Amino acid sequence: MEQQRHTEVEQKFALPEPDAMRDRLAELGAALRGESRQVDVYFNHPARDFLADDVVSEWLRLRVDEPEDGPAVASINFKQWLPLGAAEATHADEYESQIADRGAVSLLLGALGFTEMVTVDKRRQRWLLAGGPARVEIAIDEVAGLGAFVEFEYDGDGDLDEADAAITKAVEAVTSGGVALGERDRRGYPYLLLGRER
Repeated sequence: MEQQRHTEVEQKFALPEPDAMRDRLAELGAALRGESRQVDVYFNHPARDFLADDVVSEWLRLRVDEPEDGPAVASINFKQWLPLGAAEATHADEYESQIADRGAVSLLLGALGFTEMVTVDKRRQRWLLAGGPARVEIAIDEVAGLGAFVEFEYDGDGDLDEADAAITKAVEAVTSGGVALGERDRRGYPYLLLGRER
């Protein structure tokens, strides 16, 4: 169970019409979980350049999440896409924890030689689509400098095959209702903002 808790399986697409997606999720009975502004600062490692390879497989992030209906929450996150170096990752190992003092952790990373690479500033709306035991969280992101995206993330205890099946079913559910999805993004927002070609 501990390994599953730290494994992420998701698919992300450009989203030409966010309002159409919201309407379709409401039609499907998805529950709105919340809305927030998230400001993510990504750091590079002093001894292992995350950008050295053509395909970036690792990210270290500090986040401040400011929900509309509650206090801001800060967290630190390390994500490693697997298989390492693959152009199309199947999943990611993800380790995340809340932190009490985001400023102190940022200074700590700087003192250890980590350098800031890019900041991602987005508005996120999170929905939960439940179908039997399979649950998928659908996040609609509006990202400064990039536009709108939708992310389908498995929210359950199944294996990779079950997670892929649940996400595929969720994507089919929204697109069968006429919602258009744009190009699938396998790279991530920092990658796009940095202007990487792959």
